[in-house]
Amino acid sequence: MNMRYAAALILSCVTVGVAVRATSQDPVAKQGPSSASQSASFKPRNLRVLPRDISDEELKKRMHEYEQGLGVPCGYCHAQDAQTKKIDYASDENPIKQTARMMISMTNDINTKYLAQLGDRRYAQPVTCGHCHQGQADPPDFEPKTQN
Repeated sequence: MNMRYAAALILSCVTVGVAVRATSQDPVAKQGPSSASQSASFKPRNLRVLPRDISDEELKKRMHEYEQGLGVPCGYCHAQDAQTKKIDYASDENPIKQTARMMISMTNDINTKYLAQLGDRRYAQPVTCGHCHQGQADPPDFEPKTQN
């Protein structure tokens, strides 16, 4: 991997990781299994970063990818309705949702603005949340390999 590219990617992830830690107070209580039980009533509303014309199927697929990449349930970013105790996907109550929007924008920019300009097929695989987060809500600290 090109050292400049790697350094830029690491710097971006560290910067955003600091922002996530700064905004992650006490996240909404973890929800139970999310995909099957909650997706039946899932209708996209209040989309600000994702395409407004995204299909339900594609939106569910992306949300599941975010869920896996960060190792968190839907209730980590989405607020819970106090009365019904169900996730209110459209609500902006949870500040982590805004952080998630910034992170989605960042990965979109990395993939479309920067990796696309390289013209090198080695970088054709898009960057995802999982590249930095590695299945954890807070990305693990980077520990460079020592050379002997």
